[in-house]
Amino acid sequence: MRLRRKITVAFFVVSSLVSVLLAVFLYRFVERQLGVELRTRLKDIAHIGSSAVDDNAYRRLLAKMAPELPEADVAAIERSPDYQTIYDQLNTIRGTEPDLVRYAYILVATDDPDTARFVVDADVLALVEAGSDEEISHFNQPYDVSTIPLLKRALQECKPFVESDFVWDPDFKVHSVSAYYPIGGVEGGRCLGVLGVDITDRDMRIALDAAGSLAVRISLLVIVLALVVSITMGTLLTRSIQALAETVQRFIDKDFAARTRIKSRDEIGQLGQTFNTMAETIEAHAHNLEGMVAQRTSELEHEKQTSERLLLNVLPGPVAERLKQGEGVIVDRFDHVSVLFADIVGFTAMSAQRSPEEMVTMLNDLFSQFDRLADIHLLEKIKTIGDAYMVVAGVPQPSAGHARDIARMALDMIRVLEDYAAKVGSQLDIRVGIHTGSVVAGVIGTKKFIYDLWGDTVNTASRMESHGVPGKVHVTQAVYEALAGQFVFEERGTMEIKGKGAMKTYLLLGEKPA
Repeated sequence: MRLRRKITVAFFVVSSLVSVLLAVFLYRFVERQLGVELRTRLKDIAHIGSSAVDDNAYRRLLAKMAPELPEADVAAIERSPDYQTIYDQLNTIRGTEPDLVRYAYILVATDDPDTARFVVDADVLALVEAGSDEEISHFNQPYDVSTIPLLKRALQECKPFVESDFVWDPDFKVHSVSAYYPIGGVEGGRCLGVLGVDITDRDMRIALDAAGSLAVRISLLVIVLALVVSITMGTLLTRSIQALAETVQRFIDKDFAARTRIKSRDEIGQLGQTFNTMAETIEAHAHNLEGMVAQRTSELEHEKQTSERLLLNVLPGPVAERLKQGEGVIVDRFDHVSVLFADIVGFTAMSAQRSPEEMVTMLNDLFSQFDRLADIHLLEKIKTIGDAYMVVAGVPQPSAGHARDIARMALDMIRVLEDYAAKVGSQLDIRVGIHTGSVVAGVIGTKKFIYDLWGDTVNTASRMESHGVPGKVHVTQAVYEALAGQFVFEERGTMEIKGKGAMKTYLLLGEKPA
């Protein structure tokens, strides 16, 4: 049998078998990989969600737990603001993946390791309002966890766990894959709570079947197309392949001057041309390869240093290092930080009188001086928004003197702004607001990401700035209590703060002499 016929028949038989095996393998591979991806997403949702639960509201709900509660008391608690707050947060967690996550709930451990109690379930209020007959997990309702070992471990050990496979829930009669993340830590030897996020087998199977079916159809189409093209080209392979093989063998024997004759313009001819080009390149550089390697290594090192400098201009050093080490989701809670917001007064009015180039140059000069102050006081600049500037103390490295450092920064910013306004002859002023408290910090997104802060502390600091006085530093009671012995304050009295209600605030005037 001629070589061409042997190649065609052999390739047809092998390709037919491979197409079937590859289709099965690809389906299983896609199914397995998508399963891993879905569990990873579930883990990330539970991880971030556990950090987002309002700690104060949750602890107040725990205080209302009792071995037995009348239905009227349970109904009243479920209509309370604290319950509604946690309920809304659970629905927000579930809303991040509405087509994937089915259930979200919080359980608390009891003295009986086989029994837990529901604190909040993301479906309770909606089902009650709809008058549904479905099983509802009300506040304080006991729940048997003896048949769900991983949930039982999460409640006992107060550690995060993710189910590796579907688990049958006899109470709710559903197979599900769940992620369990602790909330609030351990007090009195008992875990304060566990956030559960579930994917049911029906939802997961729909996603797996859709992705797997599409992957198999595409793979089969590609294999059939490759088979047809390869059989067609098989008739042409024998004309040039032997000459190319002989030339390659000579090259393997270190005859770098070996070249193949181009007998056709098909793929084999292109391969021969590519081989000849490669051979010429290797021959030309055979004597100075070491120098080329050293040059390329130096270029790569320079590019690496440039990339690292750019990364450090975007993110704090410790956070950048965690990203480089492969950490996917970066979310941290800091209980003791101070946040500063500053806004340039009169900038908008001035922008109507000057060119955009002049305004950008002015902002660059001012914010560059603010950046230098942040470096001097060891603070972390978060971002600028228009003519507003945000900086934080105590993040990402905790600092015992965060309130003092941010206060010094604020006073220096006012002095810098006054000097700059006098220098350029402009009617510029600045409002500064500061608040001390806890925040959640992390990296947003995977493209053009930033390191940002969230929490009531951030909102309150922003309100201090917007309700402040030009040329003054407006602070909360928390800042005053932290710095009363070190700085001079002027009581501003109780005032109505948008979104916060009545608050007692102060103006920071300066630092007391040592």
